[in-house]
Amino acid sequence: MSIDIDDDESSDILVRFPAAVRFIDNGLHPQHESGKSGKSEKSETREDGTTATSTSSPKNGVYVHCAMGKSRSVSCVIAYLLYKYPHRFGGKQFIESPASTQQRRITAKEAVNSALQSVRETRPGAEPNSGFMRQLELWWEMGCPADDDGAVERHPIYQKWLYDGMLQEARDMRMAPDAEQIRFEDEVRAEEKEQDDKTVTQNDAKEVRCKKCRRTLATPNFLVSHTPTGQAASSGCAHIFIDTLSWMRPVLEDGALDGRLVCPNSKCGATVGRFAWQGLQCTCKEWVVPAFSLNRSRVDEVSSRPVGSSAIRMPPGRNGSL
Repeated sequence: MSIDIDDDESSDILVRFPAAVRFIDNGLHPQHESGKSGKSEKSETREDGTTATSTSSPKNGVYVHCAMGKSRSVSCVIAYLLYKYPHRFGGKQFIESPASTQQRRITAKEAVNSALQSVRETRPGAEPNSGFMRQLELWWEMGCPADDDGAVERHPIYQKWLYDGMLQEARDMRMAPDAEQIRFEDEVRAEEKEQDDKTVTQNDAKEVRCKKCRRTLATPNFLVSHTPTGQAASSGCAHIFIDTLSWMRPVLEDGALDGRLVCPNSKCGATVGRFAWQGLQCTCKEWVVPAFSLNRSRVDEVSSRPVGSSAIRMPPGRNGSL
């Protein structure tokens, strides 16, 4: 199998992993037409006329190489290890929540680094470039899908990664992205049949509403954490960062690099925040790129009851106590 790709941080090796890991697996564990694993059978006739059959498993190997044996080939080997032996690197169990993305990335980074250390035990010079390392982390986050060659291309995480790359190119040219290419997360998730009201595990999960008219601007699933640990930002931050949502379409389609975000309620129109494709720095010193920020002084944060929880609504004047 030949993969024609440059050892460059911007090269897309991720999309090649499904075919690569299946090729390696078939080489290490060949299957006979009968569906049985590649075992050789040896028969011999005994002195009493009976036949004895013994089986043995041959030691198969796959030669994975590139020009220097450091980056491209090592990336494919790591991808295979993560795919074939996930239990060695912590499993792939992630609990989705509004603040889970950053934590998921931390877990993925640990898994990939652990797999790299395994390779270095016999190949000390193994050193995938930083772009390939990030793609391996995405591979892990996806759950290492390899059912067919298009498994990665169809995955939402891969599609979001391609979109982020497009945004980076636009920023490098100091331009806003093409209006037709802007990804509105609420619409994307609806197409992926992911419900906005999926279960939220945090007891302190909150949705954000316009302070003036109380129109909901973002539910917990669309809040963007900007802390290093992936936890919710403290109330000391002046900004609440959110995903790109469809109610922003009118202002974003104007093609400006930055500007104001206004309440989508036509009877309100209050300024609730700002956006900047090149990013904004929060008062807590953390950068968010691109940034869609709601000003904490212009909005209300309202507790969102976890889906599936039940409560008894008490009549006016009753607090539920006996």
